[in-house]
Amino acid sequence: MAGKPTLNQVEQFVQDWLAEHLEVHAESTSLPLEVDRLAAHLTRDARVRGITGGDIHRALGDIDVYLTERYLRAAAS
Repeated sequence: MAGKPTLNQVEQFVQDWLAEHLEVHAESTSLPLEVDRLAAHLTRDARVRGITGGDIHRALGDIDVYLTERYLRAAAS
């Protein structure tokens, strides 16, 4: 991304990233560990695109809370 990404661009990146990477695992998976893994992978891929952790926080709030909610929604469906 050239320049500072907009909140909409950040949100779209995260949505697209989750569509590709979010997988619900067996019940034995530790949710906090899975969220940490997802957050690390997401922020690494975001940095490559010029998106900082601060950009993600401004667009979506706390990434751990956001990913936990998304994981739980995916697990329920």
